[in-house]
Amino acid sequence: MLSRAEEMQGQEHTPASLWKDLVCPGCSCTLYPAGTSPNTLVCFACSEEFPIVNGILRVLPKTASGLSGSSNGLADRNQTLQLKTAASFGFEWTHFSEMYPEWENNFWDYMFPCTAESFQGKKVLDAGCGIGRHAYYAAHYGAEVWAVDISDAVEVAAKNNQGTGVRVIQADLNHLPFREESFDLVYSMGVLHHLPDPEGAFRYLLRFVKPGGEFRMFMYWAPEHQLLKRWLLKVVSALRMFTVRMPHRLLYPLSYVAAFLVWACFVWPHRVIMRIPMLSKMADRLPLRQYSRYPFRTCVNDQFDRLSAPLERRYTRAQVEQFLESAGLEEINVFPNFGWVASGRKPVSTAAAT
Repeated sequence: MLSRAEEMQGQEHTPASLWKDLVCPGCSCTLYPAGTSPNTLVCFACSEEFPIVNGILRVLPKTASGLSGSSNGLADRNQTLQLKTAASFGFEWTHFSEMYPEWENNFWDYMFPCTAESFQGKKVLDAGCGIGRHAYYAAHYGAEVWAVDISDAVEVAAKNNQGTGVRVIQADLNHLPFREESFDLVYSMGVLHHLPDPEGAFRYLLRFVKPGGEFRMFMYWAPEHQLLKRWLLKVVSALRMFTVRMPHRLLYPLSYVAAFLVWACFVWPHRVIMRIPMLSKMADRLPLRQYSRYPFRTCVNDQFDRLSAPLERRYTRAQVEQFLESAGLEEINVFPNFGWVASGRKPVSTAAAT
């Protein structure tokens, strides 16, 4: 007979002690299966209950989901933005749920210079998993992966990761149900720059990295010297003043129009120019050329993302490095990948080393 923990994830290789790895995000006490309900985990210390719906644990206490009152206007505004962001990405990932073969190379682009051996036997947290494409490959290469998202994207992530061993949980990235310093690698790709307090979320996620473990993130870049990119960004920023207020079902078809313009103005020209040896360097300077590597729907997805997310922040390389340095991380590496991929290692304390 399967334990409730195994039923929770619906995966035949899930260990029976799975629930012992989870704690209440409010008081950090261990969660247990509720005696009266087979589809609920409960914290006996604070009586908080977390349901298991469609095989996915939902760790969304009222204080984390924005359903309770708050004490000041800033908190109210942040909670509203968080809920709008969750709704935006929930719609996005349930409408762009495809798993493409191209995602494997995309995974390694973000994980450079890691190798397949880097994931063997490691415990990994995917913070803001979307459709679960990065979690899929981390698990494929031997990691024990926990994938978390606050939005309805968890339904898609669970489906895309059936049979991989990935454990999907719906939770707020500022209220996670894990023990601190329990992951070898925590990564958050394209998420923090959409949150009300990116640096606060970054520092919170660092709590879950083991001493000697790695944190990795992807952040939007702020074009500093590229005139054309700066101009395009200004145009998109002006459009966002209207599009972030649009119903998602209206913005969805408009994203196809935006993607067609990207392909017509940049992707097709890039492909043509690349065939002319003398002009290949010029092709490499075209903005948005990265979409030539992916299906058209990927471009549509990204245009919806850009035009729908309520918050969007952009960073220079120096600002991203400051994020990592101010947290005391070591072996800091920041490199461009149509944005900034940044990583750092949590120091091993003197006490632990001895």
